[in-house]
Amino acid sequence: MSFGFAGRRVFALCPIASVLWAHSVPSDGFGNRKLLEASELPAACHNNDLKSIYHKRALEILTRFKETSGCPGISVCVSLSGRTVFDMGMGYSDVENLTPVRNDTVFRIASISKSLTSLLIGRLFDQRKLSLDDDIRTYVPEFPEKQVTGKQAKITVRTLMNHTSGIRGYKKTSEGTRESDYPEMLLTTRYENALDACELFKADPLVHAPGSKYTYSTFGYSLLSAAIEKICSKSGPVFDTVQTSDAIKSGEGDKSSKPRWARLDSQFSRLFTFLHMDHTSLEYHEKITSSRAVQYRRDSKGVLENTPMIDNSYKWAGGGILSTAPDLIRLANHLAYIYMDWIDSSGVISRQALDQLWTASAVNPDSEWQPGLGWFLSRRSGGPVTNPHPGPDRLYVRHTGGAIGGTTVLLLSLPYHQSNNTTVPSSQILENRIKIPDSSTSSLMHSPDMDFLASKVPPICVAVLTNLENASGISQLATALAELFTEYASKLMLLYLNGDQAIIANFPQGSHQLTA
Repeated sequence: MSFGFAGRRVFALCPIASVLWAHSVPSDGFGNRKLLEASELPAACHNNDLKSIYHKRALEILTRFKETSGCPGISVCVSLSGRTVFDMGMGYSDVENLTPVRNDTVFRIASISKSLTSLLIGRLFDQRKLSLDDDIRTYVPEFPEKQVTGKQAKITVRTLMNHTSGIRGYKKTSEGTRESDYPEMLLTTRYENALDACELFKADPLVHAPGSKYTYSTFGYSLLSAAIEKICSKSGPVFDTVQTSDAIKSGEGDKSSKPRWARLDSQFSRLFTFLHMDHTSLEYHEKITSSRAVQYRRDSKGVLENTPMIDNSYKWAGGGILSTAPDLIRLANHLAYIYMDWIDSSGVISRQALDQLWTASAVNPDSEWQPGLGWFLSRRSGGPVTNPHPGPDRLYVRHTGGAIGGTTVLLLSLPYHQSNNTTVPSSQILENRIKIPDSSTSSLMHSPDMDFLASKVPPICVAVLTNLENASGISQLATALAELFTEYASKLMLLYLNGDQAIIANFPQGSHQLTA
């Protein structure tokens, strides 16, 4: 059953998902989100005071992270089933002027930019303008042919996206671990187009044969962005606002004749507009950007200091985007809706394209997180997604970011959908009435029943942005918040499963309404 909204179709939810939808947080449209007041919760929830308990626990987790990491400022946003359940700014976006972090504070999102770039690639894939397994020289013939051990090396779009292309990462000149220990992250040169940025690495040999090993490379995304510009110059923009015939005519020739709408910044601008990411943009250091956070780092003695001015035009696709935590949650919610089949063809990319992006590479780093295409994947239970798991589980999809003066993470916690997980009839659960855990319980008991409930919780999305370089523990923070609100949602489900109809009596059995 579908419901119309703003010219798009969205799909009705099961009763349990509707419960979680009803208990999540409405937005005032431009910030200042808040948890539901006690009077807005059904009577069954008043006794447990779930709202206050979980808000307090989330605040404690966030405060502890800020104190241990030494971040000047941090912005966190968490959604459950498409609505915000926690939205908090803490500390200062500008220490010198004591400007507090708000939910519209703009941060460098660093390598989360790669996830946004993956959507441009996914959309070109949907439009049949690009094949993931094509040689990148099909689109960028100016990039030199490469050889490994005397044999021609085929660099594909896919290997660039999953970091197996063999294109090098940043050159390191010291044994330090800070982002600023990589001189290429401190560039101040303005590159006029993506192809020019490839001059930084195009003459360098590959570090291994494409598809044979994993080497994280932001430069690989610079080459991808050159392909995006080339494709758009010939066949029109990723988001059609110009007639294709006109696009082809005016897009041919050298860079001086390239129309503005064919450039990378124009494609990103259209993407942000489509997703209603109103506070998201490419970073131009000279431009006035409202509510932009000042970037900081700590010296060898731990003293806070400003970071140097840099120009990220060489890596806009790989790490040069500015955004807010709520904007990233809007993006994550949109992708979760596509994954859950809650929207149809009105999504930014198709479900088929998303499945490509969220399929783990056969070549993996020594980590439980396996690279997809612009994303990394794991399981809630731990371990690689390619390993079989006998019981209920959740899919984790994320990207982290480390920039000059910023550390970030975006995490999606998703139920395994359709064929990805074994389905147990809800009647079986209802027959085995599960008792509601005591409200003083600090964490879920990992019984099979509780793990099953957790596996059925609708999507939970977490965005964490800071203005401190190399802030350790941020990935663990995101996971802890995802687990906390999985517990929260599981308790709401327990109330419903134990037959307390009050939990849904005051709420309509409606649908999600995708606003982006």
